[in-house]
Amino acid sequence: MLFLKIITSALTIILITEIAKKNSLLGGMVAVLPVNILLSLIWIYLENKNIELLTGFTKSAFLGIIPTMIFLLCITYLLSKNSGFVLSVFVSIFILTIFVLVQQKIISHV
Repeated sequence: MLFLKIITSALTIILITEIAKKNSLLGGMVAVLPVNILLSLIWIYLENKNIELLTGFTKSAFLGIIPTMIFLLCITYLLSKNSGFVLSVFVSIFILTIFVLVQQKIISHV
């Protein structure tokens, strides 16, 4: 099962990058589709058939939407300002991490 997961994940990434090389708009749109979430749900279900686990996973994935948008906004802005790829990635990951930590702190108090 692990080998099948690895192959499926790798093929998904390869497909997205190949699409993006030919059409960045389409590649970006395909990349943000919930393909990885769907694959994860399938693997979790096949291995556990635990609906509570799936429900918790989907709730957590939903909470990741805003941090993902912040990451994408940040990296898009930095790249458009010619900040360089590596710096843009590191700054965006740093901001993403700070946001996720703050978000987790808020969620834990609700």
